[in-house]
Amino acid sequence: MSPADQRPKLDGRPVWREIGDEMVVLDAGAATYLSFNFTAATLWGRLDDGATPADLTAELVSAYDVPPARVASDVERLVVALDDLSLLSSNG
Repeated sequence: MSPADQRPKLDGRPVWREIGDEMVVLDAGAATYLSFNFTAATLWGRLDDGATPADLTAELVSAYDVPPARVASDVERLVVALDDLSLLSSNG
C-alpha cells in the first residue's frame, strides 16, 4: 500500500478548538501547541474522519486551482509532521 493510500488517524490524545478562521491544537502530554490555518484545519478534520492523503489531495485540487503534485507534496509534509509529533496512529 502506498503512503497516499494509508489512512492515518488522529490518535485522540490532543485537544483542539476552532477559533475564528484557525484551529488550535494542544497536546498537553507532549507540551505541544499548534495553530492551523483554515486549509490545515480542514485537513486535520478530514484525517480524523479517516481520509487518506490521496483523498485530501483530490479534495484540495478540486477546491483550489493548484497543481496536483504541489498539493500532494504539501499534504505529505503535513501528515509526516503530524506523525513526527506522534499525533497520528496508523490504521493501515
